[in-house]
Amino acid sequence: MDKPSRKPRSRILRGVYFVLGVICLGLVYLSALPGIPTFDFVILAAFFFSMSSDRVHTWMVEHPVFGRIISGYRDGGLTIRMKWVAVIAISLSLGFSAFVLLDHLGLRLLLGAVGVYAIWFVFTRPTKQPSDQPPLAA
Repeated sequence: MDKPSRKPRSRILRGVYFVLGVICLGLVYLSALPGIPTFDFVILAAFFFSMSSDRVHTWMVEHPVFGRIISGYRDGGLTIRMKWVAVIAISLSLGFSAFVLLDHLGLRLLLGAVGVYAIWFVFTRPTKQPSDQPPLAA
């Protein structure tokens, strides 16, 4: 039995979700830069497309790379290794931004709060046991 659709009825709101999905999907390609994780943008894009376009969501779930990341997350969460890679990436990228790029105490504190929340979020996701498959991009 299919689940009832969670898509909003409003075409405008579905359009906003679609645009957010396209932005997140575009940011996936920035993950080639150090400290920018692929995983977050793929999961966010999949969520936004699930709220806006069945066709694009299906394409993402069946994509050879994105689909593996999405199914890995849906099938039980993150491995401990993935969690630690995410924490290191979050810490390095926010730390670099806070202490090299910014000279404003309020913004540094805001980035620190965002970092604490992001690390809390990562460690509150379900933990799955590593498998024999190669690790997913973090």
